[in-house]
Amino acid sequence: MATTAPKPNDKLGFFFCLAAALHAAIILGVGFTEELRQRSAPRLEITLAKHKSDPNPDADFLAQQDQQGSGTLEEKALLTTDKQRPMRDTLHSNPETLTLAKRKLAADNQKLLSTSAKADRQTAQADKEKEQVPEIIDGPADSTRLSREIASLQAKLDLQRQAYAKRPRIRTLTSSSTKRAIEAEYLHNWRTEVETIGNNNYPEQAKRLGLEGSLRLMVALLPDGSVREVEILQKSGHPLLDNAALRIVRLAAPFPPFPPELKREVDVLEIIRTWRFEQSTLTSEG
Repeated sequence: MATTAPKPNDKLGFFFCLAAALHAAIILGVGFTEELRQRSAPRLEITLAKHKSDPNPDADFLAQQDQQGSGTLEEKALLTTDKQRPMRDTLHSNPETLTLAKRKLAADNQKLLSTSAKADRQTAQADKEKEQVPEIIDGPADSTRLSREIASLQAKLDLQRQAYAKRPRIRTLTSSSTKRAIEAEYLHNWRTEVETIGNNNYPEQAKRLGLEGSLRLMVALLPDGSVREVEILQKSGHPLLDNAALRIVRLAAPFPPFPPELKREVDVLEIIRTWRFEQSTLTSEG
C-alpha cells in the first residue's frame, strides 16, 4: 500500500496550534504565580503613636501604645501622605542669606561687647564716686577729725589768698589799649627818651650795610624806673638790628620812676612797641 506524504498546509496548521498552546501555557502560568505570591504575603500596618492615652478596645490601627485619634474625616485613615516634605538649607543654597546672617551675628556680638564695656565703665565710675563720698561723721573722734580737716582747708585757702594778693599788679600798654592821661604822659616821655638814645647810638654797621627792618619789643618796668625784663616778641630778621634794640634799652635805663598815682595802682608796667630801623633812623610806635 502506498504511503501518502503530508501536505504543506497540514504542517503549517500543526505548528500554528502548537505555538498557540505554548503561549497560552506561559500566560496562564505567570498570572497564577503572581496571584499566589500576593495572596501568600499579607501586610500588617502599624502606626507610630506620639502620645499615650487610656486603653482603647476599639482601636483602628496598631501602634506601640494607645492613643485617642482625631481629625475631620468620616472614614478611618492612616496618618500618612504621598508627598515628601521639601527640606531646603536656605543658608547654604543662598549666599546672600548667609552673608546677611554673618553680618547680623557680628552686629549682635559688637552690641554685646559695647554693652559689656559700658557696664564696666559704669561700674568703675560708681566705684570711683563711692570712694569720693565722704564718710559719715559719727562720734566725737570723727567730729574732731573733721574740724582738723576744715581748719587745714581754711589755712590753704588763706595762703592762696595771700599769694594772690601779693602777686604783682601788671599793666600792659599796647597800641590797642586805652591809656589814661597819666599813663599816656609817662609813655610819651619813655618813647622820646628811647628814640633819642637809639638815634644817638644807631648801629654803624647797619648804616654801612643799609640794613632796615622792624621788630616787636616788650619792656617791663618797675615803679622805680628800672628794667625788670626785655623780650623780643617778633624778630626783624636781622640779628644785628635785634641786638641793637636790646642794647638801646640797656643804655636808656633806668627810666623815670612812676608817678605817685600810677605807683599806687601798678607794680609792673609792660610797654609793647614796634621798633623800626629805617634810613638810619629809629622810631617807636604802638
